[in-house]
Amino acid sequence: MTTQRHIAKLAKTSLKTVSRVINKDPLVNEKTRKRVEKIIADVGYQPSQAARMVRSQTSNIVGFVADRVATTPSSIDLIRGAQDEAWDRGKHMMLFNIEEGKDSATLAAQQLSAFRAEAIIHAAVFHQKVSVAAGDIPYVLLNCFEEETRFPTVVPDDARLAYDLTERVLSAGYCRPLFLNLASNIVASGLRARGFVEAGEVRGIDLFDRVVEAAVPDAEGISYLTDQILPAAMKSDNPPDVIVCGQDLMAIGVYSILQGLGLKIGQDVAVVSFDNLMPLAELMVPGLTTVELPYYDMGRAAMALAIDGQEEPRIHRLHGRIAERQSL
Repeated sequence: MTTQRHIAKLAKTSLKTVSRVINKDPLVNEKTRKRVEKIIADVGYQPSQAARMVRSQTSNIVGFVADRVATTPSSIDLIRGAQDEAWDRGKHMMLFNIEEGKDSATLAAQQLSAFRAEAIIHAAVFHQKVSVAAGDIPYVLLNCFEEETRFPTVVPDDARLAYDLTERVLSAGYCRPLFLNLASNIVASGLRARGFVEAGEVRGIDLFDRVVEAAVPDAEGISYLTDQILPAAMKSDNPPDVIVCGQDLMAIGVYSILQGLGLKIGQDVAVVSFDNLMPLAELMVPGLTTVELPYYDMGRAAMALAIDGQEEPRIHRLHGRIAERQSL
């Protein structure tokens, strides 16, 4: 087994110098540091985390408690962003996939307490209100929020995302958008409707009555009402010239309905959406113009807040980007 003493012998330096290199002491001579780091890499040495915890009285561990996040492709970037930030900052992330209200949530908190985690990130599968039973470990909320802001919170700026998407649509010359929104019990639904309407107001266009709830929750998740809403809208005296979909999965059905009506997407009528669900959005014909939510950046931001600590509880709203393709 390779030890620090063995590395010191190979590097022809002291055991104390090797320890200082491993602990990233900035006062170590640059030439010596590079020589020691090369030997460490060559021999594949890994310092004992248990020993470092005892010496420093810190664990370097941040918990990531994911309420079903680890099972959904659209939000897995929350984890990836947090993990990358942890690695960049020399921290270790312990991931627990839980279901809120079940034993898994309590067990995760107990294990993180036993490992002396320095902070816990609580992440949700979609933008929603939660209630966190926090203990002595500092919390950061990710893709969720509490009614009373007790912790630093990172969420997508859904209102701004919808505003920018609508502004892009209107600036392209479309003037009769129809927003097929998500179910009204979803937080993002109300925020996006507000952004949609506000973008119209800036241009003197009243879009309030052009927001339609086109999804309802059911026992299996969500049911879309697009087949009940869209055909009648397209056959009206004043049909929409662009359809704004609440999410990419809804856009699949919208494509099918419009094509069934003999309409060419991107020519007769445009379609835009939210999520940038890959590779689906690129493979749709024509490619779907859609908003990419800032999940990766949100993960990194939450981890940075967890590591830095001592921030006043407030909500950080992050902006995404429009992935523009041929449907617009």
